[in-house]
Amino acid sequence: MSAALQWFLVLAALLAGLLSQQLCRRLHIPSVPWRHLWIALIAKATAQTTETLGIPHLPGLDIDVLVSIFVAVAISRSIVWLVLELLPKLRLLPSSPKILRDLLFIMGSGLLVALTLQEQSSIDLVGLVTTSAVLTAVLGLAAQDPLKDLVGGLSLQLERVIREGDWIEIEGQIGRVASISWRDTELNCLYGSRLTLPHASTNSKSIRNFTSNGAYATPIQIGLDYSMPPHIAKAMMQQISRHHPLVLNDPACVVRVKSFAESSVNYEWLNWIDDYGKIRTIRSDLQEQLWYALQREGFSFPFSVRDVRLSKPTPEQRTKAQKSKAQLQDSTVELLQNNHLFSILSNDQLTRLIQTSSICSYGPGEIIAVEHETGDSLFMLIQGQVSIIKSNSKQQVTEIATLQSGDICGEMTVFTDAPRSATIRSQSQSDILEIHRQAIAELIEAEPVLFDRFSQLISERQSRLEDFELQKQTTPASRRDAVTLMKELFRQLLT
Repeated sequence: MSAALQWFLVLAALLAGLLSQQLCRRLHIPSVPWRHLWIALIAKATAQTTETLGIPHLPGLDIDVLVSIFVAVAISRSIVWLVLELLPKLRLLPSSPKILRDLLFIMGSGLLVALTLQEQSSIDLVGLVTTSAVLTAVLGLAAQDPLKDLVGGLSLQLERVIREGDWIEIEGQIGRVASISWRDTELNCLYGSRLTLPHASTNSKSIRNFTSNGAYATPIQIGLDYSMPPHIAKAMMQQISRHHPLVLNDPACVVRVKSFAESSVNYEWLNWIDDYGKIRTIRSDLQEQLWYALQREGFSFPFSVRDVRLSKPTPEQRTKAQKSKAQLQDSTVELLQNNHLFSILSNDQLTRLIQTSSICSYGPGEIIAVEHETGDSLFMLIQGQVSIIKSNSKQQVTEIATLQSGDICGEMTVFTDAPRSATIRSQSQSDILEIHRQAIAELIEAEPVLFDRFSQLISERQSRLEDFELQKQTTPASRRDAVTLMKELFRQLLT
């Protein structure tokens, strides 16, 4: 074969290798070790070229032996790729640790190279092995610690104590395993530092793996006031856990009464998660949402009991509080006036509606209402940001709308007693005006003409919902049914 043809094969092998690499990435399988084969072809082409051009070799250098060595290494790497990488990826064989694959590759390459040298150069392998054994003994005495690291790393991977990507704790240090090499294991710690652990010391320490079992229970210690009954406290924490997207529902969260302290009932709140790296975010979210939930229900976290003397607020403080309350009421009245549903009401009616309703604060990520559940109130966003979320038959969640100040939601539930058509989630610290059905019924009782106006608005609202496909497609008869349901519902409330 001519030298030109040899170099053409080298170029063709390079293109084929690059294409195979892209194909393996798309198929999500280990890349073919084409570089080793390519280097062997380069060595063969170089030998052919030097022979054709008559270029003299270096004294004692046998090009054919060198080419055979490259071919032996390429064959060894290809066998390791096929048996220990590709077949395990196809689930035809069990997977093996990287350090074992590297060790077998080195041993296989050494064996093939030795056989090649014996075949082509007539080297005495017995003498070579004897000399190597003596040399190995000398090196072993001089490099005991590196050998301990090597054996420790091999043991660590063969027993599958840890894997790359696992969250572990060792000697009080918590981090994610970034890499496992021949000598050491590297961790990316929680606060951004990188920790290197030699295998010799790692094998003698206790390792706590947060990932190997698939799920991890993170405990939160909570102390609540004695005035809050335990069954209400447990239900509140369980509801918060169910609605958090990063907390697993199976296994379900567990809330236990742990102890009775001087000024609090102490609870243990266990939540199961599958990503330990987000544990701090999850704990922060849960405790923040618990604070908002306690405030809405009129409870608070306890504090040490002290004998204190209360002083009356100063006139300036009373004036400031009254002014703040008046400003909040005025801004809420203005938002209601600009809303299509309540713009038909007078200022006195709006003020009375606000006084019989409640203003609640929600933290980021809290659920205000749940899809498919029943209810008797609608919500108007005073300030903050709220998203409307719907789920499909595959339980996939999609955000379909974001509410701004003055927007309302849940009116179909109030007026027709229909289940919630979507989930309402707070995206930031949000103040919500919750208007109950009874408050609207009292307005209608005082002003019966309001009923016809509300009926017309609800019918128009139903039509818009159909146009935007926010609810299932309905017929005109179903819109008449919505108004009929509204009449029957409020007739029962007013009788």
